[in-house]
Amino acid sequence: MTISKSAIVSQLAQVRVLPILVTDDVDQAIRCVQTLAENGLPAVEITLRTPNAMTVLREVVRACPDVTVGAGTILTPAQLDAVRNSGATFGISPGITPVLAKAAAESGLPYFPGVGGASDLMLALEHGFDVVKLFPSDIVGSVKMAKALGGPFPDVKFCLTGGVTVESTPTLLQQSNVLCVGGSWMCPANLISANDWAAIAQLAAQAAAAGK
Repeated sequence: MTISKSAIVSQLAQVRVLPILVTDDVDQAIRCVQTLAENGLPAVEITLRTPNAMTVLREVVRACPDVTVGAGTILTPAQLDAVRNSGATFGISPGITPVLAKAAAESGLPYFPGVGGASDLMLALEHGFDVVKLFPSDIVGSVKMAKALGGPFPDVKFCLTGGVTVESTPTLLQQSNVLCVGGSWMCPANLISANDWAAIAQLAAQAAAAGK
């Protein structure tokens, strides 16, 4: 499913919470993504942290056409190419490098690099990226950092990830330049492994409500 960057940003501005899914099992990943979507979270980031992650990404994209499925933890241009070829709608990285930023800008894939401060953000803007991931949010200052960066960079929007909880979500989202928050608390590995979809449904609904 091809979606423009502006459409993805608009969806994230409405949903406000982006689940981050880490699993190496295709069937469990599909069931989890469907459960998240059914309970108010229709966009998801699948990380490339597991050996089978690219297969998981491709199969979730195929099985869940109504969900906005992106890939996280993109570290290299080769991974970026694989993500684009998987059919994923967007890519996210925990940081930014000149090589990866150039490749992402040329790829045509909606992409959100990670930043930890002003220098990273300047590099992102040089390559045309004005929506970025602030990571690790809780370590680099969270909304205080977003607010501080909003002075010299008023047109940038941030997705805060790292240390975000359902309890902190409403406060984090009050900052005007915070587009959304991301986390894995609504789809933890232990509940996925246990196939406890009822519990995940409840956590997803709570996360969606926190984003309102």
